[in-house]
Amino acid sequence: MFSQRSTPARMSEEAARKLPRYALLALLCVFIFCGLTAQDLWTVRDAESFGIALGARSGSWAEALLPGIAGRALVDHGPLAGWVSAAFMGLFSGLFGDVFAYRLSSLFWFALTTATLWYGTWHLARRPEAQPIAFAFGGEASPRDYGRVVADSAVLLFVATFGIVTRQYEAGPDTALLSLAALNFYGLTRSLSRPFAGAFLAGLASGLAALASTLFAGVWLLAATVIVQIVVRAVGGNRELRIALALLGAALPIALWTGAALLVAPDAAATWLSAWAARQAAFFGIVEASTLVWFLKNFVWYLCPVWPLALWGLYSWRRQLDLTHLLLPLASIGTGLFAALLSSGQTADQVFLAFIPATAVFAAFGLITVKRSRENVLDWFALSVFSLGVLTLWAYWIAWNIGFPPKMARSVSMLAPGIAPEFTFGTVVAMAASLVWFGFVVWRLSHRPKVAWRGPWLAALGMTAAAACSLGLFHTAVDRNRSYADVARETAAELARRGAPEACVAAPTVPPGIQALFAYYGGVRFAPSAEASCRFELVRTSRDEAPEGTIAGPFSRPHTDERFFIRRGTATLDRKHRP
Repeated sequence: MFSQRSTPARMSEEAARKLPRYALLALLCVFIFCGLTAQDLWTVRDAESFGIALGARSGSWAEALLPGIAGRALVDHGPLAGWVSAAFMGLFSGLFGDVFAYRLSSLFWFALTTATLWYGTWHLARRPEAQPIAFAFGGEASPRDYGRVVADSAVLLFVATFGIVTRQYEAGPDTALLSLAALNFYGLTRSLSRPFAGAFLAGLASGLAALASTLFAGVWLLAATVIVQIVVRAVGGNRELRIALALLGAALPIALWTGAALLVAPDAAATWLSAWAARQAAFFGIVEASTLVWFLKNFVWYLCPVWPLALWGLYSWRRQLDLTHLLLPLASIGTGLFAALLSSGQTADQVFLAFIPATAVFAAFGLITVKRSRENVLDWFALSVFSLGVLTLWAYWIAWNIGFPPKMARSVSMLAPGIAPEFTFGTVVAMAASLVWFGFVVWRLSHRPKVAWRGPWLAALGMTAAAACSLGLFHTAVDRNRSYADVARETAAELARRGAPEACVAAPTVPPGIQALFAYYGGVRFAPSAEASCRFELVRTSRDEAPEGTIAGPFSRPHTDERFFIRRGTATLDRKHRP
């Protein structure tokens, strides 16, 4: 028997039993520390972020304020993520090396994301209108226990989201955007109890997002902030003052950054900021068809497992969507979806990053309304998908070690020829994570726990186990396959063999991130512009045939279609007149 208050949320004291804090913290630590097993940078976007951070740490104030690589201005993103990475490199490069110190900054972003997401959800779930229905004879969850289980579920669902796993291990603008979107959400929830401070914090997070990622992302986070201040009636205080404080918070980081840049290097800053403004303006426009096609094809896995729970929450709460704990995340999600339709010139996955934290929160509120007949779906999905994934990874690792089955062993060997499997600390972590995972598989198969967090816990634990196995068992192979270190050193050695180790090298077809790695590992000195007159030119192509004028190459990573050639540049070949 239940009271007559209309709400689909029902939770008993037993279902809200506390997930041990040490277990949650251990899972989060293992998940994010798995990314530190990589010894090199695996993506071009990560390499570009590393190059910007390296310049910010080692260069002048102007280079720190105006991101660039090899004298080439990079205006797709702001400098904030590079500043954070440069700070970590300044603190820890002497102990761990530049690459590892750079990766450590991902810990900061992950801690900021999970902390703000948890506390923001907790504040929402403890509100009176969010509470589950009261049982006639008592026994329902207390507001504190209910708030904690919803907050735990939101963080666990966020960790388990397929599409953002690799982003968590990077330290670039996209990772920073995720964190600042979560901080924006936290500021919005705080505005319910502290209207002016919360509005200012939400606006500040929007400005920092523009400084870390794109102006597009910052503007739409700010739009979500203003919309929440208008439509959520539970926010107290003067509305106009709250909106003004949000606008002030958003403008403050941009104003301080541009002011400092113009003060330190007026001419360079004027040129750089002009290019930045033109590039950021290009991001505002009607969405490209390719972005919509990508999302329609991939959203099922990209937003899994949060999207089914979010849709279920939309259905089950359909008569109470004006309640504060639902309206606030829905306003953020709706603003993000509308913003996606007005995005132009951005990759499809970048467009949806800013509203993933709010989607995880709404999915957590949807989870608690799932009926008993359907509440085990997430459990069985996690058990089947991640058990199969972990077993497959171990099967390939064993085949790599013993050479049987030969087809599986050959697949790994082709990925990284010349690399033998090693028993490292990463292997130990993978073994421990696998044992814990299968221990929970046995627990779930042999018990019928009623705790509400069991599905999100199994999904996040499975994702952690899969990450630990893929990175712990195969990081040496992936390092060999994805690293540009050997290619950079071979290219530098060829330049030195030709008597020009310090010669200027033009590279109009080579992305700035790859240029940064060639400069870092090989000491190659690239020209600051594509029109520069240099003795040599480095050409990047996907074809095996050498370009016209080639004098050396190809240089390539194993099992990729990427090729690098050295050919004569436009400058004179007289060695007495090097640029």
